[in-house]
Amino acid sequence: MNDKRIDWKELAEHAWDSPSWKEAAKQVSRSEPLSDQEQQGNGAAASTDQKTIDALLQLSGLAYQKRRLQEAKTLGIPVAALDKLVRQAKVRAEDYSAELPHWKVKPWDEPVEGAGLLADIERVFVRYVFLPTGASVALALWTLHAWTMDAGDISPFMVLISPTKRCGKTTVLIILSYLTPKAELASNISPSALFRYVEEIHPTLLIDEADSFVRDNEELRGILNSGHTKAAAYVIRNVEINGEHKPRRFSTWAPKAIATIRELADTLEDRAAVLTLQRKPRTAKVERLRKRDNNEFAILRQKAARWAADNFAKLADPDPQIPDSLNDRAADNWRPLLAIADLAGGDWPKKAHDAALVLSGEEVSTFNVDLLADMRIAFGEADAITSADAVAALVADPERPWATWGKGDKPLTQNGLARLLKPFGIISETVHLVGRPHAKGYKRVWFEPLWASYLAGQNPSPQQIPDSKACARASADETGTTRDFQSVQEELPHALKNADLSYSHAGLHVSTVGNAESGREGDSATTEPLPYDPGPIPECLRRTPNGSPRWVPALGPAGDNVFDIDPRWRPHTVTASSSVGRQ
Repeated sequence: MNDKRIDWKELAEHAWDSPSWKEAAKQVSRSEPLSDQEQQGNGAAASTDQKTIDALLQLSGLAYQKRRLQEAKTLGIPVAALDKLVRQAKVRAEDYSAELPHWKVKPWDEPVEGAGLLADIERVFVRYVFLPTGASVALALWTLHAWTMDAGDISPFMVLISPTKRCGKTTVLIILSYLTPKAELASNISPSALFRYVEEIHPTLLIDEADSFVRDNEELRGILNSGHTKAAAYVIRNVEINGEHKPRRFSTWAPKAIATIRELADTLEDRAAVLTLQRKPRTAKVERLRKRDNNEFAILRQKAARWAADNFAKLADPDPQIPDSLNDRAADNWRPLLAIADLAGGDWPKKAHDAALVLSGEEVSTFNVDLLADMRIAFGEADAITSADAVAALVADPERPWATWGKGDKPLTQNGLARLLKPFGIISETVHLVGRPHAKGYKRVWFEPLWASYLAGQNPSPQQIPDSKACARASADETGTTRDFQSVQEELPHALKNADLSYSHAGLHVSTVGNAESGREGDSATTEPLPYDPGPIPECLRRTPNGSPRWVPALGPAGDNVFDIDPRWRPHTVTASSSVGRQ
């Protein structure tokens, strides 16, 4: 057979004539398992065949060409098949030689005590890096998580953030590279290289300098995010197979640590234990890391490999005690780390619990949530605000992000504000402010549910204190409550003007304002008592004199007239728009 131009039909015929191929086909067609004797014979034959391929692998190109025909005949396989086997063996040999020395780990000979191992790992980080409270505990737990992540369903990222350079982020990554399995430290990686490398090597991926290429790369962020949960840790790409493009699934499931100056994308930090590193003070003493492997690191790798092998099954379905103050995502992130601490025993369950509270106990504020908080300040006591006024209030504080939000550190614009609020379902519309031209803006009632959801626990504005039922007002025909207060130029009815109102409003039922020209009834305030005492007067029922800049209680002590509170009220009539609702 001519080696330069292969006759594939002849090759197939030669392959079928091979006894080993015929016997294999018969076994498959009969669907019968091989006997123990046949399996032993096949194992011995496979060992001999592998030795032959290994010997051919050591030959020079010319020597191999001289022997390939004879060896293929001896093995009973086509020459092309032998060539392929030799090439694959060569690739495996090259891959093995390319592996970093510390990737080759022989587990420790004896069982390893978990608490002692974690303490040893923690001491390494404390020795070389100036760390915030709880960080050394989190790093030690995450190191063992990298060895056992396949046992669970969640793999939290380890994110290292610093406000500037020289805060120890790279040093932490270098230590992790010598303590975790198949660690690969990279200062840049493309989206396609990421999932292909994870699929092939299954490394512990350590990404440095993330601020230089991750922030604006949405595809890369999406691939990194997918690796947080095992069930979703895949991407699909078309690959060429025998000249035909077919979709193939690539895994993104691997432990990942990411270092960056300033914050990462919210979605990445939300899936991480975030450590904020600061530059070491001059008074703090840490040892200088020589940035090379050493015997201490090698022993810790061996012990970690042994502990992981002995305890892998126990981490398959962890259910540790989760601190109540952790939100759902933070609880998912800390669950595998807390499970390792519980399994290690000693004082590690408490240390892990405390670290979780310190590092993730409070929800990290995002730009969107910061915007809601700042919008509440911008509203003040108003029911509505124009887009222009809102932006002016937001950018007025140079220490807030809105003053330098745009490109080139330009301030936030009205269009930019609209884009930030759109995900919350808030879209500007024309608002009507008393004494001002109509303009695009926002209404307070749209924000109040969001403030309650996203700013829980923060001090509410005075407008959030009263119960919503206490602020409800019926329409003139008592058909219900309007969504917003609207400006209406109507005089207060004479009956209300001369009413003798007590300080307690237990008898207040509803107040309706009528228009004499409209012909509608309701020119008086009914004082039919309620079956219960609604309590103190809420702020939204207090009134301000027309044009007065300060708040004045609507009702005085028993026996007083409302107009005795401030003499300026007596000679003038007041419009409904100035006496009803917030000013």
